[in-house]
Amino acid sequence: MRFPFEVFDAVHAAFPANKPVGLRVSASDWVEGGWDLEQTIVFVKELQKHKVDWIDVSSGGVSPLQKIPLSLGCQLPFAKAIKEATGVNTMGVGLIAACRRDH
Repeated sequence: MRFPFEVFDAVHAAFPANKPVGLRVSASDWVEGGWDLEQTIVFVKELQKHKVDWIDVSSGGVSPLQKIPLSLGCQLPFAKAIKEATGVNTMGVGLIAACRRDH
C-alpha cells in the first residue's frame, strides 16, 4: 500500500489545506482470490491515517475474468459497508443507474 499512500500524501500536500482530498477505490475486482471488500476496508482505515476526507467506490473493470453480479445500484452496498466500517465520507459511483445488461 506504500505507493498509493505516497501519491495521496503528495497530492494532499500540494492541495489547498481548506479543500477536501479523497480518492476513488475499487472495492472488488470480482475475481476469485482477488481484491475484495475486506481488503478495501483495511486500505481505507490505513488511508485515514493520511487524513483522507472522502472515498468514492466502484468495482470491477480490472480483469477480463471478472464476474460482476449486475443490478440497479450495485456499487452502493460497497460504499455503505466502507462508510459503516470506517466513518469516512463515502460515495458509490459507476453504473449506479445502469447496472443492468439490458440498458
